[in-house]
Amino acid sequence: MSLNPLVAETGNRGAVALSAHTTDAAIAKAALPRIDELDGLRGILAMWVVLVHVIGWCGLSLEIFNPPVSVERLWVEAVQGAVDAFIILSGFVISYLLHARPQTYRQFMIGRFFRIYPVYFVCLLFGWCMIGPVSYLLDHVAWRDTNYFQWWIVPAATAQAAHPIAHLLAHLTLLFGMIPDRILPGAPVTLLGPAWSITLEWQYYLVAPLLARWVCSRSGLLLVGLVCSCDFMFVHFWSTSFLPIKLPLFLVGIGSFHLYSKAPGWRLNPRLVATSVAITLAAVIIISWHWIPLGLWTLVLGCLLLEPVENGDAGERGLNRLRRLLMHTVLQWLGKISYPIYLVHWPLLILLLLGIVRVRPETTSLAAFGILLAIGVPVILLTAWLIHKWIESPLMRFGKRFTR
Repeated sequence: MSLNPLVAETGNRGAVALSAHTTDAAIAKAALPRIDELDGLRGILAMWVVLVHVIGWCGLSLEIFNPPVSVERLWVEAVQGAVDAFIILSGFVISYLLHARPQTYRQFMIGRFFRIYPVYFVCLLFGWCMIGPVSYLLDHVAWRDTNYFQWWIVPAATAQAAHPIAHLLAHLTLLFGMIPDRILPGAPVTLLGPAWSITLEWQYYLVAPLLARWVCSRSGLLLVGLVCSCDFMFVHFWSTSFLPIKLPLFLVGIGSFHLYSKAPGWRLNPRLVATSVAITLAAVIIISWHWIPLGLWTLVLGCLLLEPVENGDAGERGLNRLRRLLMHTVLQWLGKISYPIYLVHWPLLILLLLGIVRVRPETTSLAAFGILLAIGVPVILLTAWLIHKWIESPLMRFGKRFTR
């Protein structure tokens, strides 16, 4: 998203190990349980991203309704919320893996490569083939003057049409988020729009084992804090696809993992968990910093810390309902294919919208929205399932040969 955010290995029945040299006894002593609820969360976030992009590509932006500033700010936060939640989730999951699987840095990176690169490569080539169709849509859709097209699609389409080979080569490295705009304009958002978070993920993977050690030491934590505090300097040269800019959200996930793994006593006090969730939600809303993804993650983490109870107060019952929702069969299935959904929906939306505009040039944005929901979403889900079955799963199994 699996952003990804987008990793699904939290289901591994591993044991905590601080390094490759941890003894088997220590590993067995601190076993971590399977976390199926996170698959359900992935399913929600993946479909959230798809819906946002369907709305954008169909020109259904808020300026049509002339909303108040507060509503507009809420929409902007909601649009970004799913990917930010994926980033927090990634911080949690990678911390889980680093503690649950004794492995070398080489093994870790090989595993990460086979987890994200095969699906990414296929979807990237698909996106590269959409350069021409995107230019056609900009010339023919009736809603091309909306903010989404003018602020997002037009700059990216112009950049990728001007230097298609350069952008393809940059994307193949998975480090295109580190390229300043003055060197290769629009690099993070060209070819495959959602991939701006995949380069962010890859940058995080490169330093994740080091971060896992740093956050456990005072000097290392101070260094990480200094990097985060320099955020205002980085935004002048890099986009949000540059790791230091989004590092605070990864740290939220890392901290959440340590809370989850080191506070088993919380599970014996459901009321304490529910009260802590309520206080944290209130603080997140008041601070108003990424409050939608942080609020959602607070609720999910509350589910993980709370033991299922038959009776309880309103907070405990609410968290248990959320757990049952996350464990729903449909969300579990969506979670399994969330990474292909997250990437392949972008070129598919372009291709489907191209077909709509060619067949019915007079199509309105609302009609296009209805067609993409009715036909496009099932096509996206089917394609994502096929990619998961024929590419993602087989190559993940193949990659495990090199990480044993």
